[in-house]
Amino acid sequence: MRYLKEASSIPYAAPIGILNIRKTNNGLVQELPEPIYGGYANRRGDICLFATGIVYRVNFKNNTIEQRPPLNEGAQARYDATEAGEIFEYANVKFQRLSAAQIAEICSSGSFRVTLNSCRPPL
Repeated sequence: MRYLKEASSIPYAAPIGILNIRKTNNGLVQELPEPIYGGYANRRGDICLFATGIVYRVNFKNNTIEQRPPLNEGAQARYDATEAGEIFEYANVKFQRLSAAQIAEICSSGSFRVTLNSCRPPL
């Protein structure tokens, strides 16, 4: 399933998990729920999660997430053709499509703070 550009683009898609995002505004800390629809891991163990219209890279050490660009068309096609929990390859690099259980575990591991980082080009 392609990550969702618009919440209404795939009306039948239910989120796999809810990621809690901490935001601070004028000293007030809020936790905002972010529905997660899929994700993958690379060979270094970096985890990326697909939300509505955005991709987040998870940093467990610092409990942060940073925005990333979406997969390009070729990588997205490989992701879509791969069953959850299985390995897919793109540009001679292996990735693992995360299972629903893995995504649920990540989402339930705590809340994450968004960090600012310039987006790199897509895979």
